[in-house]
Amino acid sequence: MAIAGACVSINNAMLLEIPDEILRASGLTSKDCLIELALHFYAERKIHYAQALRLSGLQRPEFDAQLARYNITLYTLEDLRQDVAALQELGRL
Repeated sequence: MAIAGACVSINNAMLLEIPDEILRASGLTSKDCLIELALHFYAERKIHYAQALRLSGLQRPEFDAQLARYNITLYTLEDLRQDVAALQELGRL
């Protein structure tokens, strides 16, 4: 049984191998694949904005445009709730 993809950790970075036929079938370039991965992780709040920006390899205006394209918000209602709770704990609200 052949491995469809592989992950290897080197120098505190994970190298992800995606077979060419899968990447071709997706219609994505390797750069587009990283952007999609960054957008997905950020949309699911698996990583913070700065981490998603770094993973995407884009500049801030380009990344923000991609977020808007997919209707991914920078600040959610849950973010607001957490900020309000934090301010209340600090006695500032």
